[in-house]
Amino acid sequence: MHLDIGHRPGCVEITLTPGHGEPDTRRGGLARHTASFSVTVAPRSVHPDLLVLSAVLCARPWVRRQTTVTSNLGASRALAEALRAGPGLRLGSVDAGLEPRARPEPGVPGLCFSGGTDSVATLAMMPEATRSYHLLRRAPEGERRATMFDTRAARESCDVVRRLGRRVDVVDSDVEYLRESMGFPHDFTTAVPLLLHADRDRLDVVAWGAPLEATYRLQRGHYRDFADSPFIAEWGPVFAAVGLPVCVPIAGVSELVTSEIVHTHALGLAAQSCVRGPRLGSPCGRCAKCARKTLLAGAVSGQWPATDVLERQWRGAEPRGHLLADPIKVEPVVAHTVHRYLADGGHSTLMGLVADKVGPDPLPWLARSYEPALELVPEPYRAEITDRLHRVAPPMSPAQEQAVRDYDVRGEDRVAAQQALASWFDAHPPQERWSRMRGRARREARARMRRARDSARRLLPGTPA
Repeated sequence: MHLDIGHRPGCVEITLTPGHGEPDTRRGGLARHTASFSVTVAPRSVHPDLLVLSAVLCARPWVRRQTTVTSNLGASRALAEALRAGPGLRLGSVDAGLEPRARPEPGVPGLCFSGGTDSVATLAMMPEATRSYHLLRRAPEGERRATMFDTRAARESCDVVRRLGRRVDVVDSDVEYLRESMGFPHDFTTAVPLLLHADRDRLDVVAWGAPLEATYRLQRGHYRDFADSPFIAEWGPVFAAVGLPVCVPIAGVSELVTSEIVHTHALGLAAQSCVRGPRLGSPCGRCAKCARKTLLAGAVSGQWPATDVLERQWRGAEPRGHLLADPIKVEPVVAHTVHRYLADGGHSTLMGLVADKVGPDPLPWLARSYEPALELVPEPYRAEITDRLHRVAPPMSPAQEQAVRDYDVRGEDRVAAQQALASWFDAHPPQERWSRMRGRARREARARMRRARDSARRLLPGTPA
């Protein structure tokens, strides 16, 4: 893979030229070869390692490990060695005389900000000086693919963060259109806006809002040590090589705790995890994430929807698939919330069937902090983040920490409970056929309008064909 990186005023552009045997399509096809990012930094003011790492994070899914990655910019030997030792990538363009980017002292923490519950909770736990960077999807010129994704709520979330006195940069980009199936090329592509502004803002860590279920893989039904995850083991040394050690402040607390944080903190006004809702405070109400957040909101506030409203939401095509999966994604949270609902007097037959499937309520450890995760928070921020987190989530006991490590639902006999749940859904089909048809019609209409607008622009005098 060859990476051409151009930086002109207001824009960084990355062009991918596949090498022998590339693109590797096991993780999805490559639909486009160029991605651009809006920036507010001057050309030649960004360390070459930051630019090269940004390009690698855009191209990673289509790079074969056997094929050397080259670039029009030479990177430091330190970055090349970290890429080889971590994700196993061979960087061929190395400037032997280039010093690696040093971690600023004093520095400022940086956060890859999405506007979701976990991201906002992370910002609330970080120092006041933290700067946030939001990667905003922008369709490239002439793009015809439609999407259910709506960026308006995320924009409003950033506005709320600013009004509350925090610094946030919105970087619009068409990087998600590189994939045939639109989305971020790599989990860490969300760090590119932060990388491109790291020198300007003297950033000394790169932070994400990933909770316990994701970091320790409990959402897959079993425990995996966060220290062995790609976050830490593979890419941690790569980010450290550019002076930005990885920081995941909420890695040891569950979505139950992050929901409690946004329920009580002023920054909670900026939180919305749904990416389809038309505005902040108006989630779509039909996706699996919305259904799960409804249960979390009830568990935190003690206020639950009526039985028919709750069941109608979960009967949708996506939410029902969420509950029928085995294991259920983020199962510990689902287990607690359905048990809490039933304990509060809820009468939903569906929630009772889910409780039968997931087993006992894991609340004794779900509302507390798994301390080994805090040991991975970089200095000098560990003590401050630990103190803030312990105010909402006291440390787990040794027995509770062991319960986290022992968590594994993959071998449980749940055939009867799964069959009962599937039978209920068979008897209660989705009631959203017409809303899906309307949504599809709206997306197709927007795509037609974009195509017509692009065609009209090409007819203007002086516009390139």
